Amino acid sequence: MVRDDRITTHVALVSRALGCEEVFMTEVDTSITQTVAEVNKRWGGGSGFKIEIVREWKNLVENWKKGGGKVVHLTMYGIEINDTKISHLRQENRILVVIGAAKVPRQMYDLADYNIAIRNQPHSEVAALAIFLDRIFKGKQFEKHFNDAKLKIIPMTRGKKVVGFG
Repeated sequence: MVRDDRITTHVALVSRALGCEEVFMTEVDTSITQTVAEVNKRWGGGSGFKIEIVREWKNLVENWKKGGGKVVHLTMYGIEINDTKISHLRQENRILVVIGAAKVPRQMYDLADYNIAIRNQPHSEVAALAIFLDRIFKGKQFEKHFNDAKLKIIPMTRGKKVVGFG
């Protein structure tokens, strides 16, 4: 089953905003890549974040592991995140975070180095991704600045303020 395009867009936007460098997708509507490109252009990060389309997810995972990377599969069937040694993962150079749509192939569970659950309950993969990234980056992702941004939000208690650059 293919994930809803709006959810896929949210996965890409959360990944970008919370410090990921790249998103790999097996199926994608071109509107998603266009949306992310437009966000990169306006809000920055255009050269540092990309979406790559892969035909064979299994090859990606196997090659990632052969290259020394770790594979984390976020699933409600995994070990709860509080019972996982996140500190070990923080020491890894390359982590591939996998989130699936409705039916994840059994092979994914076997190929993953870690099957991690945010909760052992049904929930949103977008929320799971955000929580996992926050744990991995220890909140430091919020210190990241997109120097090539044309727009920037000025934080305020009330109201909205957006400033534009060149």
